[in-house]
Amino acid sequence: MAAAPRALSALAGQASEEQGEIIKVKVKEEDHIWDQESCIQKNLSHTRELSRQRFRQLCYQETPGPREALSQLRELCRQWLSPEIHTKEQILELLVLEQLLTILPEELQAWVREHHPESGEEVVTVLEDLERELDEPRQQVRNSKRHLPWRI
Repeated sequence: MAAAPRALSALAGQASEEQGEIIKVKVKEEDHIWDQESCIQKNLSHTRELSRQRFRQLCYQETPGPREALSQLRELCRQWLSPEIHTKEQILELLVLEQLLTILPEELQAWVREHHPESGEEVVTVLEDLERELDEPRQQVRNSKRHLPWRI
């Protein structure tokens, strides 16, 4: 009879080890899914940026005429703003984000774009973080332009 409890104990230990492996597998699968979602987000962001660039860089001279130019602009705009997916507020945010990036000095534009912001708020956060890194109080940033790589 003593062998039975030992066998049960051994089986229980083996079962708990197997459960531990299952848990480890689940964590790895969840990490993999998280990585995939992160990768998908990056791809969507990259695709949206390419669509925006194509929309902004369309040359009238490269189209057969005004009707085709208008048609191409509409299609490129749809690809960029995805009205079938995005709400009006999201579309407005994309337009404001683009304009905010456009009005920044070139050095800041490049630096901010490297951070791939998806909203105006993210741009502001990146810029505020930069100000803190430079250890310049806000008032000094406005008054002392010579210490910064850009002009406000």
